[in-house]
Amino acid sequence: MGAWLYNKMSMRKLIITFLILSIVSSVAISNPLNRAFAHTFSGDESATFLALLEMIKTEAHLAQQNLGTNVTLAHEHAEATTEHLDANQTKEISERNTRVSNELNDSLTALKNAFNSTSPPTASDIKDKVSNVDATLGEVLSVRIDKNQLNNVTVKASTINDLVGETLEHYGEAVGHEDTNKSSESNSTTNASSSAVKIVNEAAYQTAQALSSRVIELYKDVNSKALNSTAAENVQSGLEMLKSDIDKKVPFDSLDKLIDSTISPALNSGYDLKLKLEEG
Repeated sequence: MGAWLYNKMSMRKLIITFLILSIVSSVAISNPLNRAFAHTFSGDESATFLALLEMIKTEAHLAQQNLGTNVTLAHEHAEATTEHLDANQTKEISERNTRVSNELNDSLTALKNAFNSTSPPTASDIKDKVSNVDATLGEVLSVRIDKNQLNNVTVKASTINDLVGETLEHYGEAVGHEDTNKSSESNSTTNASSSAVKIVNEAAYQTAQALSSRVIELYKDVNSKALNSTAAENVQSGLEMLKSDIDKKVPFDSLDKLIDSTISPALNSGYDLKLKLEEG
């Protein structure tokens, strides 16, 4: 009788232990927080991703700003919100939190689809959709970027550098610049560096303008944390000139030279970004 009772109690303990382990395993698998350990992102990867979020937010707000005056431009900006968001980046977000990844895709799709109806969207509708994009981007930021990298000065400076590159790229689209004709364009504009060039892509030009303003705002957060004051001053003056030159519609090569000769070297020395700088 005693042996039978002992075996029964042992079996009960085994069953209880098994159930507890099953529950713990189930929670560990289903808990989105555990996906945070699926991939450790480098500082450069985080900077690139932060720049992506800035790009999405910029395009979404430009869509809202243009709605009242130019629906076509607004639509172009709405379409551009997903321009740089590829499957790999969506997967990176999903690794951290599937729900947030899905909500980002849904919010961007909703903004784009608002312009595909037979009648223009209302201002309140687009405002709500842009607000939803902003909120979702905030969640994406919190789940995708580790806190130590989010507060890292080098990551922030790298993000600014990436956005400066995006600014130049969009300005190139705005003025119809192509790498294949860079040499001929340089020769034709050398004697007219103070003349305004023709804008052939207004949406790209607006994006370049918005980004040039945004990088100045972002730089306020790291200005005082540069390795030397000279580099900090050169970055600040370079970013301000970048914005001014875009507003003046200077030739593409002038803007390219400003970045290569002033902004990038100053960011590189001020924040030890280890950039591969252009020579000459």
